[in-house]
Amino acid sequence: MKRKHVFRRNVIIFVPGLLLGLIAGLVLSAGREAPAVTRQASGNMAAIKMLQALAPARGYLQAHRGVQDPLGLLGGPVKVRIRQSEGGVFVALPDHRRLDKDVFGTPRLPRAYGGTPGINGVPPILRDVQESRYTVMKKKSPFGDKYIVMADGKLRLEAVDATATDAAQSHDSVRMEASWRDKKGNTYTVQCCQMLATHGVEFPTFGGVVTNHLLHGFTRLGTALMPTEFTYFAFWGMGSVSKNGKVLDHPRLVHGMLTEYVRTQGYRLAFDREVTPTRQQFHLMVAPFKPVMKEGRFIPSPVKTGFTLPNGVELPFWHVMFENLEVKGRRG
Repeated sequence: MKRKHVFRRNVIIFVPGLLLGLIAGLVLSAGREAPAVTRQASGNMAAIKMLQALAPARGYLQAHRGVQDPLGLLGGPVKVRIRQSEGGVFVALPDHRRLDKDVFGTPRLPRAYGGTPGINGVPPILRDVQESRYTVMKKKSPFGDKYIVMADGKLRLEAVDATATDAAQSHDSVRMEASWRDKKGNTYTVQCCQMLATHGVEFPTFGGVVTNHLLHGFTRLGTALMPTEFTYFAFWGMGSVSKNGKVLDHPRLVHGMLTEYVRTQGYRLAFDREVTPTRQQFHLMVAPFKPVMKEGRFIPSPVKTGFTLPNGVELPFWHVMFENLEVKGRRG
C-alpha cells in the first residue's frame, strides 16, 4: 500500500492511520489555501523532529557510530537456536495500547515521550487522560490486546551474539525464516537478515544481536509500548516480507526477540507488574516505520503484508508471537 494523505472534513489522516500523522493534533479546514496547509504540515514535522531529538540514547549512539573494531562479549560469543515446527501463532491487530503508569508516569510527571512517536516514545498529546491518569494511546499501533490466531506457525532461527556494543562493524549474525498461514490458505513469510542493524537509530542494537538483557518498557531500549521484559535473545536486521512465495516488501527492518511471557488472561498485553518470568515467547516484528540512518530517526512506512483486515485495509505491520518453542543456547 502506498503512503498517502487523505483530507476529510477537518482532519488530516495518515493512511492507514498509524501514529505520526496527527502528532501535533493537526486540524485543517478543507477550504484552506495550499500555502497555509504547507505551513501547518511544516510545523507538524518540526514538532516530530523536536521529539526525535529528545530520544535519550542519542549521545550514547554517537559515541559508537564509527567503531570499526568493537569489543566482544565478556566470556565469549553466545550461539542461539530457536525452532517452532508446529502449532499456531498469535498475530497482533491494530489497537489502542493501555498505558502503564510505571512506564509512562502521570500527566503531572510524564515519562517516555522522547523519540519517534510509537517506535520509541509516546508524546503526551497522543495519550488519553482520565481522572489524573493516562489511560490509552489515542492512535492505534501494533501493540495492544487485539489479535487473531493463524495456523501452521514455523520458525527456524540460528544466531550468534559476539559483539558487545553498537559499532560500524559487527561479528554478530542471524539466519531466520518464519511463516504462518491464514484461513484462506495463504502463507506469509518473513526472512532475515541480509544485513544486521549493527548500530541503532534511536536506541542501541548491540551490534545487531543481544542476549540476556532487559528491553522495552522503562528501559527505552525499543518501544515503551511493550512492557519491560527480560530478553534472552533479540536481533535487528534488514529482511523481506513475502506472501505465497512472492516478495512483497524488501528491504524491511525486522526485529525478533525471545522474552519473558508478556500476555495475561484473554491475551491482553501485560503491564510491567503482570509479566510472567517463568514462561517464554518469541516476538517477530516488522514495524510500519523505516529508519533514516543519516538523520538518526524513523519515518512512517506501512508494511506491504498482503493480509487484508475485515475493514478492507491491508494490515500495515506484522507483530507475530510464537509459543510452541524449542530453544537452545551455549557459549563458544
